[in-house]
Amino acid sequence: MPTTNERGETEVNESAEARPANAIPRLTAVSGPGAGRALAMTNALATVGRHSTNDLVVNDPRASGVHLELFRVGDRIHVRDAGSTNGTWMGPHKVSDVELSAGGELTVGGTLLRLDLDEGATPASVGAESFGDLVGGSLAMRELFATLERVAPKNLTILIQGETGTGKEEVARAVHARSLRADKPFVVIDAAALPETLAESLLFGHEKGAFTGAERRAIGLFEAANGGTVFLDEIGELPPASQAKFLRVLEKREVTRVGGHERVPVDVRVLAATHRDLRHEIDGGRFREDLFFRLAQLRVMLVPLRDRPQDVPVLCRKLLSGLAEPGEAPLEVEPQALAHLQAQPWPGNVRELRNVLARAAALCSGGVIRRVDVAGEGFGFRGTREERSVLDLSGTFATSKDRAIARFESAYLAALMKRCSGNLSLASREADVARHHLRDLLKKRGLYGGTLDDAKPEGDS
Repeated sequence: MPTTNERGETEVNESAEARPANAIPRLTAVSGPGAGRALAMTNALATVGRHSTNDLVVNDPRASGVHLELFRVGDRIHVRDAGSTNGTWMGPHKVSDVELSAGGELTVGGTLLRLDLDEGATPASVGAESFGDLVGGSLAMRELFATLERVAPKNLTILIQGETGTGKEEVARAVHARSLRADKPFVVIDAAALPETLAESLLFGHEKGAFTGAERRAIGLFEAANGGTVFLDEIGELPPASQAKFLRVLEKREVTRVGGHERVPVDVRVLAATHRDLRHEIDGGRFREDLFFRLAQLRVMLVPLRDRPQDVPVLCRKLLSGLAEPGEAPLEVEPQALAHLQAQPWPGNVRELRNVLARAAALCSGGVIRRVDVAGEGFGFRGTREERSVLDLSGTFATSKDRAIARFESAYLAALMKRCSGNLSLASREADVARHHLRDLLKKRGLYGGTLDDAKPEGDS
């Protein structure tokens, strides 16, 4: 039977005795347009959807291009809706974040998915807790490190996906350092910063007189990287006109300078990164599908820090070691502070954690970062998970509106009473709301209690 866990997520429970030892969760499309496909979760991460690049492809017109994100947790699967058009359903309930055990069922589009356990499947190999400058002890990161260790010496084009701050450039640098091109150039191209009118010239070079101001021949970034590696960051921002020419570079391994006709061979390995899911961009007509397949000979996904809190301690040690002055011992983090850091949503991921630690290192004393050093305003924590979650717009207009109002009132009233130190009269004046009405609102939202100063000052009517 479905139950709700302490995080408010829905679970389908199964007795421990019924679970086969070392079994791998297997998701099967058992009915509907997508029936017949199955996925054994031998890796920690996977996706489900209509697009052919998903790990489990559901040929269902009502399923989204990328419908679900899957995270293996032992013999269970943590399932997250990836912003699908028609939603994800557990029976009559629309769900966005659930954890399934054996026997659990979900509906995407018109297809019913069921989770079973596969005793014959072999889990993916896991590597050490580091790869280059990257560290992490979580299953997803150790699987990633094992994969990168195997492919780094090869000449595969790799598409690195992940949120801002997860370490995409660090992955590219580590792969280059372990490759056979390690002693050759590593050239970084930020596609988001390329001016559209100059993008082709910067990438492929130009001949003298090709345009106003082109007083001499100039080689492009691809020629500059000849023999080495080109890391194209934020490939999803590449202008459409440049996408076609970039595709030809990948196919032919040659460039033609702007204003020229000579085809110049280039020997480069291409690594690309983006914070976007390019499959959504393809569906929206903003990115070429053929370019995606050329880039994604291997596709790796960096898990956001909020989904691997067990990596926070090892990351803290690594980051604090880098922040230490020469000859100084790295700072330590007290357990209470570490627990606080592990509980944060980290919208800026590892980059944000580094910034927080850098500020805490400047504030702390005695060589130890304490809870007070990583708490309070200005440390990058952008509200609670609930405050940062997308509004639930399911159901009728009236019910959706009521949920939105309740969420606003709870957040506003909590912040108001914090500012006013629980003084009801002061809060009433600041909010320009009658004191008795404010009291009723606080009670309604579960925020009225003995900590409030409910004394009625003189002259207050």
